[in-house]
Amino acid sequence: MLGELVRFQSIRSRLLEVYASAYASMKIYFRYPMWFISDIVTTPLWIVIIFMPILLFLPESEWRNPEIIEAMYWGMIFLDLISLTLWGIGMSIRREQQQGTIEYLFITNASRAVIFSNRVFSRILSLLMDVAYIALIINLIFGVSITIVNPIELFVYLAISVLLALGLGMMYGAVVLYLKNPGALNNILQFIILGLGGIFIPPSRMPYPLNIVSLAIPFSYAIDLVRNAAMDTQTMIDKNLEIFILLVSTMASIITGRYILSKLEEVNKRSGKLGTY
Repeated sequence: MLGELVRFQSIRSRLLEVYASAYASMKIYFRYPMWFISDIVTTPLWIVIIFMPILLFLPESEWRNPEIIEAMYWGMIFLDLISLTLWGIGMSIRREQQQGTIEYLFITNASRAVIFSNRVFSRILSLLMDVAYIALIINLIFGVSITIVNPIELFVYLAISVLLALGLGMMYGAVVLYLKNPGALNNILQFIILGLGGIFIPPSRMPYPLNIVSLAIPFSYAIDLVRNAAMDTQTMIDKNLEIFILLVSTMASIITGRYILSKLEEVNKRSGKLGTY
């Protein structure tokens, strides 16, 4: 009975942490309307910047091919997920360092993953809006309607992809905690993942050895399963094996991210460099 009560209190405290983090994230997001407006304004520009160079390498007759446009649509959604990975947690730690609040956060007993994933909640809200907004923009520009073959599978794969992004985000957050100032690393990693993570170009279409590198990036399996659920496309390898790889990668990234983050926290506390940057 006592053990059950302790477990209940532990779960309750974690849920309260998540609620507080989400509430703070939303308050900050809607406090600055320009963030919301910039998301609306920049999305069509990203579509033009990313879509046009790809389409220029295709015959004009393929520019309104639903299969191509829908594949790139889901690539845009994963662009948001990659931004969540790098900016949602990694740069959240950087902001707390700059504001001088990171030491106060680290003396609490709250989950580090929850504390530094506060911006993730606003990014997820932005992601949900982009799912509808990008579909509308694509329909207006290309006349292609986004269709979903298996919505339940799609929801499951997207949810796992968000967890994968959180895990990788914690790993990157540990890098930020170590380097203090990551500089241009954010943008470099973002474009490396976009180029090699199967986001817009499937590994099967990449030359050797880039296709091997692509298969080592977990996002390649996430986007492939999402396209399979949404468009009924053929998966790169056996579907069940892809699901297994994605689940293992997600769990491994979360466990590894939490471990590295906690270890670097200890190192920084002992050296007195936790709040320096």
